[in-house]
Amino acid sequence: MRAILAAAILAGSTSWAGPIVREPGVIYLSDFELTDARFPLTGPANCYFDANMKRYAGTLRFPQRVQLDAVSPAGMYRVRGNARQGGVAAWIEPQFLDGVPEDLVPRLRAADERRREVEELIARNEVAIGMTLDEVGRSLGKPQKRSSTTNREGSTQKFEYVRYKLVPQTVYTPTYAQTVLGITPDPRWRLETVVMRGGYGLNASTIYVKVPVGTINVSFLNGIVESIEESEGTLVGADASIVVPPVNLVW
Repeated sequence: MRAILAAAILAGSTSWAGPIVREPGVIYLSDFELTDARFPLTGPANCYFDANMKRYAGTLRFPQRVQLDAVSPAGMYRVRGNARQGGVAAWIEPQFLDGVPEDLVPRLRAADERRREVEELIARNEVAIGMTLDEVGRSLGKPQKRSSTTNREGSTQKFEYVRYKLVPQTVYTPTYAQTVLGITPDPRWRLETVVMRGGYGLNASTIYVKVPVGTINVSFLNGIVESIEESEGTLVGADASIVVPPVNLVW
């Protein structure tokens, strides 16, 4: 019976080093590069395969430090640790983790809300005040020009992007075409007489040419977008979006 239970746990859960199977509404620490969030258990903890705490997975051994992977909308913790049946990745109630900052969950929710907003901007190739250097690079790519300055107030950078649009151009090339007008069979010689007509003409083809339509200058202060300056024709308007700066998740 124990062997069957152990096999079920290992088969139904994410392996110790394997990828995380995501659940709707869950905040995952890996989205914020928090890969070393280890906390001690307060005692033996019952753990479950799902965030709704319905499918029993086993009991985590005590004492040990477990890796915190995610937080559910209800405030449950997904951890990786050693159960009595072996390594397991499963959900536990928050009282079984010691040393977790009281404001960790609110900070994670604020960080996740910002992350979703930034990902939507990146998907539209837009920038906003409050984004980081890396986020702007993911949205707009590599700048055509860049400069940096360091003074008492900190480090400033300026990225310049040239925006383009694709303009269609039709190109005509000379061509010669032949048309079959008719075929007359000749049974005596097992031949056919083919009547054709040829003529010269023009073949039209459309190509798209990149034409510059404006520039975007993005200014950073200590790695955070402080201002956005645009020329006419670019995609970022005078009412550029604003997102909150990255949430501090260090404890």
